[in-house]
Amino acid sequence: MTASFSTLRAFMEVARLQSFTRAAETLCITQSAVSKQVQVLEHQLGFRLFQRSRRALLLTPAGSAYLSHAADALAMLDEGKAIAQEVAGEKAAGSSVELSASPAFAAHWLVARLPRFLANAPTTKLSLRPRLPDFSPVTERFDMEIRVGGGRWPDARATYLLGREMALVASPGLLAGRRIESPRDLDGLPLLQRAQRGYDWREWSAVAAPDWQHDGPELLFEGFSVLIPAVIAGCGLAICPLFMVLDQLQSGQLVRPLNDCVRARYAYYGVVPAGAGRNSARDRLLDWMLSEAQLTQMRLQSYLDR
Repeated sequence: MTASFSTLRAFMEVARLQSFTRAAETLCITQSAVSKQVQVLEHQLGFRLFQRSRRALLLTPAGSAYLSHAADALAMLDEGKAIAQEVAGEKAAGSSVELSASPAFAAHWLVARLPRFLANAPTTKLSLRPRLPDFSPVTERFDMEIRVGGGRWPDARATYLLGREMALVASPGLLAGRRIESPRDLDGLPLLQRAQRGYDWREWSAVAAPDWQHDGPELLFEGFSVLIPAVIAGCGLAICPLFMVLDQLQSGQLVRPLNDCVRARYAYYGVVPAGAGRNSARDRLLDWMLSEAQLTQMRLQSYLDR
């Protein structure tokens, strides 16, 4: 029996988010419905996809092997749907998409991956514009926006992408000659802070270093698009969403001096205005972003588990 599109999507979201509850929120269905779809898929396949426990929900070895093929299958289904829609006469309503994204998300994640989307959707007309500030109201000017926040906005539908993991990062040169065993060993180093809400020192320190009162200069930056280059240049320490600096962490340009990872209150979402009309290009772009986010999340988890 062939797995349905809905069961594959449910499996992908549970694997990406490691939670039936969060997957249900993303898919806008109940938790029991997500659990049932995964059970149906496991029954069809004849093996368990997840190891369930009170503390974690992890893929089994068989589930990990199936995941990459499921992602490819969904991508092919999405592409086939887009082609069929154009043949059916929907090209005028779905050949272009106006996307607004925060400069940091665009510069540190999206743009490097866009060639893969454009190669599979050569007829799509994509307009990408910066979005500031992060918390301005959703408007009808864009088909979709990439926003950072708690995931709930009035008159809009939000789909979680990335950003729930944050950590303290720094350049190796900044830490040269220091033996880092506790947060107090970082005293005297500059703290770089993001001007907007979210991913801030107070939120991070409440979990990772509740007894640390930093003693040193503080610098304020207007967003991660300038803060991350400043960290790489050795200007100071900063709290960053890990997906944005994963390449630099894996290459050694940046390090996590305390080896911490804290769950962030905010994250990055794909946001579509409520009541927006049908747009196959927008839907195709969002589905592609979800697939790319899944791959990034897998890389991030592998990095954290090493």
